[in-house]
Amino acid sequence: MKMKVFHADTMHDAIRSIKEELGPDALILSTKRVRRGSLPFSLFGRSLLEVTAAVDSIDGQVVPDRQATGPSAVNQRESAPAFQDTLNTVLHANTPSELRGAHVRIPPSAPQSGSEPVPSGRFLHLMNECLDLQQRLVSWLPAESNMTGLDFSAPLGRACRFLIAQGLRPSTAERLCSALRCRLSEGELQSDREIQDALHQLCLEQIRVSGPLLDAETDYKVAMFVGPSGVGKTTAIVKLVAHYRLQENRSVALITLDTCRLAAVEQLRMYAKVLGVPLETAQTTAEVLEGIRRHRRANLIMIDTPGFGPHETAQIMNLGGLKDSYGSIETHLVLSATTRMQDLRRTMTRYEACAPSRLLFTKLDETEEYGNLLELAHQTSLPLSYWSNGQRVPEDFEQADSARLADLLLDRGSARFTPSGLSSSVGRDSVVSMGGTTPQHT
Repeated sequence: MKMKVFHADTMHDAIRSIKEELGPDALILSTKRVRRGSLPFSLFGRSLLEVTAAVDSIDGQVVPDRQATGPSAVNQRESAPAFQDTLNTVLHANTPSELRGAHVRIPPSAPQSGSEPVPSGRFLHLMNECLDLQQRLVSWLPAESNMTGLDFSAPLGRACRFLIAQGLRPSTAERLCSALRCRLSEGELQSDREIQDALHQLCLEQIRVSGPLLDAETDYKVAMFVGPSGVGKTTAIVKLVAHYRLQENRSVALITLDTCRLAAVEQLRMYAKVLGVPLETAQTTAEVLEGIRRHRRANLIMIDTPGFGPHETAQIMNLGGLKDSYGSIETHLVLSATTRMQDLRRTMTRYEACAPSRLLFTKLDETEEYGNLLELAHQTSLPLSYWSNGQRVPEDFEQADSARLADLLLDRGSARFTPSGLSSSVGRDSVVSMGGTTPQHT
């Protein structure tokens, strides 16, 4: 047996070197990551992949590759599947988790001199990954002529693909379309118009909304707004304060924990001064509780919080502790409608410690796909409270409405966002003026 150690940047580079020197019947014995150079400088060297491979040899000579005949050639051919399985196992361990399970194709051996050059091993690996991912994505989309498993008509299949394109998961889109199939007659299932009308009604039933912060029966509430940085928490709070202070003539108090960003504090202080509402700055949850007690006579107390990254779990836990200490705090998780569904789910998981009871979406004017709103609300069973569709205060803000979202989801022409106020009609006369400036998403 002949053994040799190979060093390469990627597994495919190592495989190519192994096949060139030891032939396709070589077996990979071990793989590990090492750093180039010798101690003590290897600590700062470039990371390489070290692969130990071996091949059977006779009298010190490697067994011929393809021209061999007889029993030896039979043994070589029998060992090829084992070599392939070993490579597939190693590649599987070095493949991103999203693509595991896809078939890994080993690039062919390097061509002989005089033949056309082939792409590098790194390029072939990337190309194979893209092809596998494409196949998986295509398999999610129900084809118009291949609905035997779901028994969808062609119009219903088009509706299913449209919902997926709007951001719904394939399973959710198929579930909605299966419900339509049970509701509609055979003739109605052949009509795009009938399917759209029935789907609109079904979306109305699926979308939950929470209603306003304050209504005729609610005269006091403490609301906290949490969420990642940059989604527009502070701007959303300012719009709500302007609405309840100017339009509904309610007493409002503001408390901010976002004291690390001076610009955010100054922006909030500027609006608080113009609107005539008190503003408290707090560094700890104890100071927040003290601020709530000082302003307990206000109808609405709103708490602004800083945005936290994926690894700042301790700070998020502190916010959860604030809710545990006071009790009746309504927590709104503020999210951007432009965020991918995978990232929305991760954010939802991170903020579970805050026990959010409402979903507030911003930046609806920056997207044309609204399936994320329905999908996340469906997965979490949380109602939608408000959504923001611009930066004007307080106009570009609406109370969540199931019919409005159903129109947006089904791309009905009149549903697109245009400058408008809260659904309870904050007029242009009550627009807050700051010398022509508009708040930035914070």
